[in-house]
Amino acid sequence: MRILERGERGRLRLQLESQEDLYFVSLLIDEGDLVTAWTSRQLRVERATGSERGERVRVKLTVRVKRVEFQRFTDSVRVLGVVTEAPEWLSALGSHHTIGLRVGDEVEIVKQAFTRYHERILRLASATAELAGVVSVDVGEVAAAVLRPQGLEVVSVVSIERPGKEGSLKASLGAQLSKVLPQVLSALRARGCRRIIVAAPELVLEVAKELVPDAQYVRVAEGGLAGLYELLRSHALRGVLAELHMSEVRQALEELLSRLHRGSGKVALGVEEVEAALQARAVEALLVLDEALLGGERGRIASILERASETLRTIAIVPPSLEGAELLRRCGGVAALLYFDVGTAEGKV
Repeated sequence: MRILERGERGRLRLQLESQEDLYFVSLLIDEGDLVTAWTSRQLRVERATGSERGERVRVKLTVRVKRVEFQRFTDSVRVLGVVTEAPEWLSALGSHHTIGLRVGDEVEIVKQAFTRYHERILRLASATAELAGVVSVDVGEVAAAVLRPQGLEVVSVVSIERPGKEGSLKASLGAQLSKVLPQVLSALRARGCRRIIVAAPELVLEVAKELVPDAQYVRVAEGGLAGLYELLRSHALRGVLAELHMSEVRQALEELLSRLHRGSGKVALGVEEVEAALQARAVEALLVLDEALLGGERGRIASILERASETLRTIAIVPPSLEGAELLRRCGGVAALLYFDVGTAEGKV
């Protein structure tokens, strides 16, 4: 994301340059913000018989945001709101309109409040991160995914014929993989992945190394789709996650799970407990599932983020593919690590 202009009172003019920028801008825009961009609007034609729909025209509009809609790994963000600025001839003031933002668009945002949380999102969006392609191989399945700041995008899962009892297992597996892997790698590189990571059990990894040169190789207990998620749980991707600014997020999740396993009271789960912990100034780190910000409870979650941003150094926005994200989902999308015990989180996991 390129910051074209940054003015006073939370005014930003941004150039959306990648699919990741759509994710970040969806986290950046809150209800009540003003968003200005080029969009299309259908004209209304007044005739003696009544009003009729006319052609769609390209026009620059400003809306006061009511809702932001974003689907992960898609090519657009929908910003729904009420028109506050429009050409006079369009007669659109006060009407509802949806602005669709895509890669390549320029957008201006005037925020009601600009917090340290927003600053963090803007900093992450402005940093360049090299996407990593992951290929997880097993004797009966090849799975491929792109590791992005917004999570793990599974691109394909391909079944392959298992080697028979006759002949060399390595030769049979090599013949199968030589047909599948070039197509899988081509799909990953078409998505901008210059770094390739190959994960597989020991024997399969030996075969894959001969077919995929210049890759990072990681041994896993099980390949295929299961291997992708095993890889995310391992520490083999520490460097990649750091480049994608996800290391701090995973560390916070691991600490949350560890404290719950130990029965520590220094954890708050759910909106009510986190709000109480913030009131008591007990919060050490805040964890928010990104789906909570993109859902119907965004206003309340945004309020928590605004309060937390005043004092906290660690605010982890968690994509759903990381281990521990399901726990956050069951707790309403938010949890916190605490300096001291202010209550109990038992019975909520």
